[in-house]
Amino acid sequence: MKKNTYSELTNDELVKKMIFAKQVLTAFVLIYFVVILILLFMFFNKNFGDVSIALFVPIFIIPVTLAPLYISYNMLKAEQKSRNL
Repeated sequence: MKKNTYSELTNDELVKKMIFAKQVLTAFVLIYFVVILILLFMFFNKNFGDVSIALFVPIFIIPVTLAPLYISYNMLKAEQKSRNL
């Protein structure tokens, strides 16, 4: 099993990484919702028969790409909780 590298960080480094990861995750989630809104706008402005299924591929791909970032953020939160920061 892989060793937890977050346990080797100082408290300041851990807090900085935690803040950065939270900001990046928030930004990507906001971008995800903007993409969904744009896709829904495109879907409803076309005739329903003219819409390609490829229009909805980003809706299913983006959460998969966000999963590693979310897992890393949860690991940082767990390390922060274990240090009582």
